[in-house]
Amino acid sequence: MKFVYAYKTSDGVRHEDAMDASSREEVFASLRAKGIKAIKVAAADGSKANGEIRGVRKRVAAAAAVLAALAAGLAAFLAGRRVSPQQEAGESTAAPPPEVSNPAVAFRTAKPLARQTINGDRRRVEAAAAAFANAAERLMAAFAEPGRPVPAIDAPRPADSEFDAALREPIRIAETDFTETADLKRIVAGIKSDLRAYLAAGGDIDGYVAGLVKRQKLEVSYRDRAGKHLSRLCAGLSGGKAAKEEAYGYWLKANAQLQSMGIYPLPLPDVLRGYESTLELDE
Repeated sequence: MKFVYAYKTSDGVRHEDAMDASSREEVFASLRAKGIKAIKVAAADGSKANGEIRGVRKRVAAAAAVLAALAAGLAAFLAGRRVSPQQEAGESTAAPPPEVSNPAVAFRTAKPLARQTINGDRRRVEAAAAAFANAAERLMAAFAEPGRPVPAIDAPRPADSEFDAALREPIRIAETDFTETADLKRIVAGIKSDLRAYLAAGGDIDGYVAGLVKRQKLEVSYRDRAGKHLSRLCAGLSGGKAAKEEAYGYWLKANAQLQSMGIYPLPLPDVLRGYESTLELDE
């Protein structure tokens, strides 16, 4: 039967999802194996009969669910290794379709998504970026979000064979993927689509990668400049309303401009938090 469950990410955001299982205990065991601590599990049809198995059968079913989840996790880990014998031998690291390595999980082809800020748990975004088996896709993932500083990337750039393999194989999203992982996969699918169009127009891989680097540097510089100017406005604020109003107004304006470019916003400086809380009370 189908169960719905709820959990919270480290940033306090509540998420809900569903899965098929024989009991609530099986749901809890599967989620624990994925590192998810459920705060609610209930039958999807609202019934009180949650498919619970009593006695020895209940314990056996729970143990089987744990073993199955651990086996699936081990398969996913091995499939996502960043260094493989093929890599060491200089061969393409293109992995087999994920549904082949884990046929028990349902997959769908990732629909391209424009580059944008990925909301949610940053650790999940970073883990998903590192989990691409193909080196070219890992490079694309580094440029997925506008204005994010690019982490250290393997040098030299991935071989043409890596890009060829990446363009041949669609990216697939598993039904068990977190929202952050699914969003990142869709953005990388969009970058691959852009690369195909760039190559079809007569460009080459070196030119496209150079364009990614140039664009990202510009976006990072926009956000850095805005952040430095906001810091100057906030420096030495001693409680003057006019000065705080100017700094707060700039924060709003800068974030509106950054948002129009898809760049993640500047956080509100601590010195302005008290001012913001009084805005609705001011005449």
